[in-house]
Amino acid sequence: MRKEVWFGLSIMAAVVILVFVLMPAPSQMTDGHLGLLMLAMIVVCIMLGFPTAFTLMGMGVFFGWLAYRSADPALADRQILDLMVQRAYSVMSNDVLIAVPLFVFMGYLVERA
Repeated sequence: MRKEVWFGLSIMAAVVILVFVLMPAPSQMTDGHLGLLMLAMIVVCIMLGFPTAFTLMGMGVFFGWLAYRSADPALADRQILDLMVQRAYSVMSNDVLIAVPLFVFMGYLVERA
């Protein structure tokens, strides 16, 4: 591999090691610690080459599950999946988003004209 790839992998490894060394035990984590952990995981996932949309979606589901699990472990699995479905439905039922495919189609037609 090239030298740049090794440098990038070493930077990501350093970030992961620093996160695990500097973070307190899970029972002592506060909201600030979770925010820094989320930021570090997003940076590492994007640097590994995952698409940004899937990275943000995965982190949202994971940390949502973590939040519900810390409140009540029995409800964690059902609540996060219900919440994810409700948010997806509310985004898709938004009337403003109907214009997006038509706007893209209009741009395609203008480009070809």
